[in-house]
Amino acid sequence: MARTRTALLGAAADVFAERGYDGASVDEIARVAGVSVGSIYSRFGSKQDLFRALMTDYLDDDLERVRAGLDAGVEQGLAALESVLLQAAGSRPSTLLDAESWAAAMRTPALRATVAAHHRRVRSEAAAMVARSRERTGVDLGVPDEEVAVAMIALFHGLVREYRLGAPGEVAPDLYSRMVGALATGLAVSAADGPPPSGP
Repeated sequence: MARTRTALLGAAADVFAERGYDGASVDEIARVAGVSVGSIYSRFGSKQDLFRALMTDYLDDDLERVRAGLDAGVEQGLAALESVLLQAAGSRPSTLLDAESWAAAMRTPALRATVAAHHRRVRSEAAAMVARSRERTGVDLGVPDEEVAVAMIALFHGLVREYRLGAPGEVAPDLYSRMVGALATGLAVSAADGPPPSGP
């Protein structure tokens, strides 16, 4: 039942965020969700698979919002990304899960492949969005779409932490879109100027 799955993922988000991956137990997640432990195993198979499903759910929701923004134009796509960023930064569980996915992958070898596969999907989706925006604007950035995507993702995660740690208003709410715009403008100018001259 969809309602049980939603309850389980919500409980998993809270417990993984507060306890960390290693500290979270399937028993506690089931208790918080108000279901039996068997419900978790029958739907997800294992704690690792539950964690993977949680990351996938968050990603799918975020991608749907950003794609809808991009359908309306590049600026709207950036605005949607910024909205996703600010929502993540404003949510304690989202912020902790963002940090925990990386930390758990470093601590837990069995989870590393899961998190790495998730990040590869994020990079691939982001690169496709960069390519779509580049084709729509006709601007040559002079670097592979994948590299622009990596820089945008790193800025996204870094700003989530800056917003969460800082006092309200300390970091401008439109900083992400302004920095991505500055990055794209700088790359476009550099590509138009061509490579620097070589030799004496």
